[in-house]
Amino acid sequence: MSRQAVILAGGFGTRLAHIVTDVPKPMALIKNKPFLDYQIELLRSNGFDDFIILTGYKSEIIENYYAKQSDIHCIKETTPLGTGGAVFNAFSHLEDEFFIINGDTFFDIDFSILQEFSCNKPSVIALRYSTDISRYGIVDTDDKFVIKKFTEKGNLPDNYIDGYISGGIYYFKKSLLKEICTHFEQTNISMENDIFPLLVKEKTLYGLPVGGAFIDIGIPEDYYTAQAYIPQTLQQIKKPALFIDKDGTLIVNTNYPHGKDIKIISSTLDLLNAYKNKGFQIIIVTNQAGIAKNKFSFQDMQENFDAITAFYHKNGIDFCDIEYCPYHIDAVLPKYKYFSKARKPEAGMILHACEKHRLDLRNSVMIGDNQAVDKIKLPYLKSVIIGDKNV
Repeated sequence: MSRQAVILAGGFGTRLAHIVTDVPKPMALIKNKPFLDYQIELLRSNGFDDFIILTGYKSEIIENYYAKQSDIHCIKETTPLGTGGAVFNAFSHLEDEFFIINGDTFFDIDFSILQEFSCNKPSVIALRYSTDISRYGIVDTDDKFVIKKFTEKGNLPDNYIDGYISGGIYYFKKSLLKEICTHFEQTNISMENDIFPLLVKEKTLYGLPVGGAFIDIGIPEDYYTAQAYIPQTLQQIKKPALFIDKDGTLIVNTNYPHGKDIKIISSTLDLLNAYKNKGFQIIIVTNQAGIAKNKFSFQDMQENFDAITAFYHKNGIDFCDIEYCPYHIDAVLPKYKYFSKARKPEAGMILHACEKHRLDLRNSVMIGDNQAVDKIKLPYLKSVIIGDKNV
């Protein structure tokens, strides 16, 4: 399927100005190659074959660099138009549906997941799970993934420890863009500050949590990190994962199981071997509210993990990772008394693992024993409760 990417590359890059002095920020070098090259490489691997780069500051550098690539077209803003105004300026070049990509953000998602979800929706933001909400703010959605509100970083609720943030990737239908442009008289229009609030009010903006390596090169620290992070990410081959619950799935669910004394559910061993033989990464994902409720310590939890991994290692199974969530809003210990998007059935642990290990989420599966907890809130992730015939 043909896909069109509209890349926002017109900003001044003021936060990087003292480091990247002679080119626009999207052309900043990552291992001797412009950041935009990595973005376009990633997009091409996801089926994109039409690229519109919206330029502004030092636009001739981008235009000259990509002049000989027939699938890349640059559209320059002669005066600052903002992220939304730049897209309106390119209206005649847009296909009926398209993706907008921030030109300084690398987010290694599976676009087929996003496009499949978006097919009957007017606009969608790709959301990323983050524990750094003090930098980004959070995005709240309802159970149908309609965005309810954006909370800016200075107004975050005290009882949130993590959340979903904008991943800098937006899906739009051209018909919606045509409709909303009539709401603005000014030419300088912000996607984030003008268009998104309007769409939230009209309940036409959705947010889909997705996973993958993420970095925003807009600040010096992350720009330096990106030098190794982006090339290394793209060298990895994506693999599907078997996400598996611990208590009641790998081990017998006694009252807050912890420590070395475990009772293995032996039937799970055959299940794990079957997925291992199909090339799946195997990752434990477990709510550990016992820590928040002072039922056991971190050391008790770690001893429990060690005993489980030792048993399965002896039987030919090695876990790629263990994701756990110690937070609970009814915690006894104040430092764990938070709402957390990592706590199942929320998807934070799944998405965090995907960011670390470059997982193929479309073909991954979550297996657990509790429908209320292990049915993960991701429309594209297969979740199976032990006992189902599909296991």
